Amino acid sequence: MFKIVNKGKIAIIKIHGTIGSTIKYDQISSLIIKAEKKKSVKSVIIDINSPGGGVTDSDLIYSSLVSLNKAKPVIAYIQGLGASGGYLLACASKHIIATEASIVGSIGVISIRPVLVDLLNNLGVKVEVNKTGEFKDSGSIWRKQTKNDSKYLQEFIDDYYERFLKIVSVNRNQDYKEIKKIADGKIYWAPKAKELGLIDSIGNLNYAIKLAAKEGNCPEKTVIYKPKVSLLNKLFKNAASSTYEILVDKLSADNIRLV
Repeated sequence: MFKIVNKGKIAIIKIHGTIGSTIKYDQISSLIIKAEKKKSVKSVIIDINSPGGGVTDSDLIYSSLVSLNKAKPVIAYIQGLGASGGYLLACASKHIIATEASIVGSIGVISIRPVLVDLLNNLGVKVEVNKTGEFKDSGSIWRKQTKNDSKYLQEFIDDYYERFLKIVSVNRNQDYKEIKKIADGKIYWAPKAKELGLIDSIGNLNYAIKLAAKEGNCPEKTVIYKPKVSLLNKLFKNAASSTYEILVDKLSADNIRLV
């Protein structure tokens, strides 16, 4: 009598850091494609520890994970921080697990930009602008925004906020209006997040592996997929790494953020 051995395994994709700066779409996308194409991979755990980040990269990674979830079961495991864009990624999964002391939520969109009008005046610097429309330089650092600017930019970020709300509402199988009540930027400890329906379970990585094995009908054997660390990141480790990340983050062109 022959025994059939299931050689399948679980891929763990690590998403640790600020999306759009230390975590780039191109990096994660290649890992997602690898996990989807690998026949031996039967299910996937996305290991999230992120405060969020840029809208563009967050949405692109989310969409890629949704596609992956259609091909293979995807389980989200939040260890530490699954906020804003980090939580958006979790919403691409079949099941969201978080550790007891994890922070979850911060559903919303924010646009941050400095206004350097007074500084430029003190330096004697004048900026002349020719533009083709009233809003072409909205959000510029060299002038204060008008009421029209403020209304336009608020509508702009509100558009993505609506998309974020719909994604959460569909994934969590909750009424849109109920989600909107708690989607005011607040963060929650995992037990409260579970009570509000933002996550499914409280547990550790072993729990996530057991669930992924069940969903994928495979052994609890794992393989870790993580982005390659750049030379600069390696040089700026430990205390300096956070400073480096903040610097890169602030210099990013994408100032509409899920953080």
